[in-house]
Amino acid sequence: MRKYLVPAAILVVSCAFALALAALVWRSGTDGDRLRFDGFADDAVGRIGNRISLHMSLLEATRAHLRVTNELRNKDAFSAYVSGLDLSHRYGGIQGIGYAEAVRAGDTAEAASFLSSTYNIETGVWPAETDQPVRTPILLLEPQDRRNQAAMGYDMLSNPVRREAMVRAAREDTFAATGPVELVQEIDENRQAGFLVYLPLETEGASADAGKAVLLAKGFVYAPFRAGDFITAALSSGSALPLKLRLYDSRIAPEQLLFDSTGAGPFETTGDFRTFRRIDFGGRNWIVDLAPGEDFSRTASDLPAVLLAVLGVALSILLSALAFLQARRAEAVAALAAASAESLAQKDLLLREMNHRIKNSITRMLAMARQTSRHSSDMDEFMMSYEARLGAMAKSQEILTRSGRRGATVKELLEAELGQVFGGSLQNCELCGPEVEIDEKAVQALGLTFHELATNALKYGAIAEDDGTLTVVWSLTAGEIAIEWMEKGAERPERSEPVRKGFGTRLIEMNIERELGGRIERNFAASGLTVALRFPQAASIAANARPKQSATVGQA
Repeated sequence: MRKYLVPAAILVVSCAFALALAALVWRSGTDGDRLRFDGFADDAVGRIGNRISLHMSLLEATRAHLRVTNELRNKDAFSAYVSGLDLSHRYGGIQGIGYAEAVRAGDTAEAASFLSSTYNIETGVWPAETDQPVRTPILLLEPQDRRNQAAMGYDMLSNPVRREAMVRAAREDTFAATGPVELVQEIDENRQAGFLVYLPLETEGASADAGKAVLLAKGFVYAPFRAGDFITAALSSGSALPLKLRLYDSRIAPEQLLFDSTGAGPFETTGDFRTFRRIDFGGRNWIVDLAPGEDFSRTASDLPAVLLAVLGVALSILLSALAFLQARRAEAVAALAAASAESLAQKDLLLREMNHRIKNSITRMLAMARQTSRHSSDMDEFMMSYEARLGAMAKSQEILTRSGRRGATVKELLEAELGQVFGGSLQNCELCGPEVEIDEKAVQALGLTFHELATNALKYGAIAEDDGTLTVVWSLTAGEIAIEWMEKGAERPERSEPVRKGFGTRLIEMNIERELGGRIERNFAASGLTVALRFPQAASIAANARPKQSATVGQA
């Protein structure tokens, strides 16, 4: 698992770092373009603000002129004054400069007479009806082109939008701009949204009454603007700006739109390349919506960031692959070292086992000699019996060796091992259990176990006594093979569990617990030893439950 975990971690971390670095490179280029765009936006708003200041100064100068000359109904003098300003070249975007006089609603005869004698306008003050106590007809408006002629005599106070700005200007004695309106000068098809800016002629004090405040102002110097012409003139005061622009009054809504540089075209933009700026003047709050235009060229390229990301991911994959190969190599080295260590351990175990078996064989031969001599009347009988038992040991060894290669049943293994240990016929031994065949691994493990148990029984156990018996019972239940080894003889109090474990005991535990994954239980009773072995059925290559077979051998 670790060989996958470390390379995966390297891949994730290095890819994240590479992508973050690529994003930083891309972001740095984008930030540069963003700064350029913000610079263009600031320039555009600054140009509009400068144009507003220029026109406000013009209105202020015109009011001062009218106050000084007091020629409020002198068309020629006013025309000469405006002509000297050169509006079309120096003040682009303005429709003209005018003066609207404040008169009571019932006192418009003089104004109508002035319009008739000066401009040949017989309609007088219009519209004819009004619900206001005061009227403000346009008496002066220059230059007198076709558009401005259409506005002469118009009572601007009769319109609610214009009236709000005029009353505010009269009360505050300052510039007051209207919201979006359609100028009365719009007499052809090329119409634009417009606005007006008013400046009261006199400042004799504000009044809570709107009509009285307008009368106290005596009149208004004003300027009508077509919003499109005004913004175009403002932006054209320098080099062309690669921007799209929309101008709203007070809030972003279709009815509040003053100007759209795209006409009815799309205004979509992506990312951070869009900004909103505000311009406050004349009591109005303009909202300028700015976005990059078609001719806004990005100086930053996505290619370096993309190449960096691809290269970083490729290097990350390479590093991860190298880490994986290194982990595989380390794992192979570790496995080789473990195999070598295991091989050495097995060789050591085999040498110790060989030594142990040789010593046990000699001990068994001596024990069989003593046991045989105990039951022989003369040397000939001893030699005959002893030779038979040595032959049985050889035969059992041959069976055991052959079983180790191909597997064997529990009964065959017991008979071979007990025959090898006890020699000849099995005296006082009973073997009982079904025919259960086990594989080579189990044969080796159980063969060593039976060998050790039989050797210990012959050397120290009850079977070494004349009246001692050995019973071995095995069964197959619940996926587990159980073997009961029971030695029984005369009760002797000195039979007890050894103080320390010898090599044989440790060998038995290693075979049952480690090799077969089982468990072992010992019970040292006064009448003899009982050993219970349990290990999983997986150690058995075949298990055929047949009627129990027993082998009982009496005294020879």
